[in-house]
Amino acid sequence: MHIAFFSDQHPATLGGLQVSMGLQRDYLERAGHTVTACAPTARRTPSARYGRGDDVLLPAAPVGEYSFAVAGAAADRAVDRGFAGRPPVDVVHVQADFWGAWTGYRFARRHRLPVVHTMHTNVEVGLPAVMPFPRAVLRIMYAAHRHHLRCGPVRDVAGYVRAFAGAADAVVVPSSHFADRLAGYGVTRRPHVIPTGVDDDRVSALLAEPDRPRARPLLVWPGRVSREKRLDEFLEAFARSRADADLAVYGGGTDLGRCRALAGRLGIGDRVRFTGSAPHDAVLAAMRHADLVVQSSLGYETQGLTVYEAVSLGTPALVRDPAVARDVPAPWCRLAADASVDALATAIRDAAGRPRPAVAPPAEFAQSRLTARLVAVYDDVRSRHAGPTGVHRAA
Repeated sequence: MHIAFFSDQHPATLGGLQVSMGLQRDYLERAGHTVTACAPTARRTPSARYGRGDDVLLPAAPVGEYSFAVAGAAADRAVDRGFAGRPPVDVVHVQADFWGAWTGYRFARRHRLPVVHTMHTNVEVGLPAVMPFPRAVLRIMYAAHRHHLRCGPVRDVAGYVRAFAGAADAVVVPSSHFADRLAGYGVTRRPHVIPTGVDDDRVSALLAEPDRPRARPLLVWPGRVSREKRLDEFLEAFARSRADADLAVYGGGTDLGRCRALAGRLGIGDRVRFTGSAPHDAVLAAMRHADLVVQSSLGYETQGLTVYEAVSLGTPALVRDPAVARDVPAPWCRLAADASVDALATAIRDAAGRPRPAVAPPAEFAQSRLTARLVAVYDDVRSRHAGPTGVHRAA
């Protein structure tokens, strides 16, 4: 079948959502399916393996670390031109929560196609973290939501999410705790819980590599370096822990300069290495050869992507958020006792020198397994969809 991915961001830019889409596309293509991504253009595409030369790209404006593409009639015409002459689309898979989602729903409505919607973002927390003037932005978004989805009035995030869930033929979320959040918003239909996977082949190759001996434990913090990820609090905890360990921070972002300066002020600059933005494969290799991988955010993540990657590679993960810990096999998860920096410092001290679990790394996040579950969702919505599928003619 031909699946059309609609995203808020270019698939070859950095981010957990982009990694998720890239792996899904790789494994869907291995299974014989065709995937075309529709997304905004981007000035930088560091993860080239996740893009394709024939993706449908829309004119976009940069907004901080992101790109913004206006949904509407002009975008509709560009999308239809982009898909014209390609194999008929069978399923629209919206992998977006904002402008990319609106464009995807408009495309599906025009061509009477079923929609699977993966909700990646905790809108209530995520949008204020990355947008200036979030209250004003939310009001504009609510009005746009009503216009593009042709739904009733939207007055809050709960209504925003319910409108998406009501318009989709199936909803997918990446974790059980995010499924519970949707229920709290009043979404009555239980979504499919399909987490972001890990590349089977890359994991197998890395697990086959011999361990790299070193004088003291190495902790790896991977992710976007922005305020909501709370790297600053982790650096404070690392300093307080007085753990005899080194730390490598893999990632770039708006908070990188401040965190570099903070490490110096805390007196740990000689034990902390900031790599800046790095290719995903390099980050995976770093996690494989670490003693501990850390996720320091609280109440923000919709899933523990880096945590899933770490444990699949045989490296224990230290997390602060008990909601994230719910979906991690217990032998591989180290959970801070509470949300305080002192509790995080204690967890660092206790976990840094612990040996790896004497069990095989979990295989439940292998992308091959998760792709089979996703295809089953596609087949289901195609069988239930009232209108004919496989239609797309240039408008």
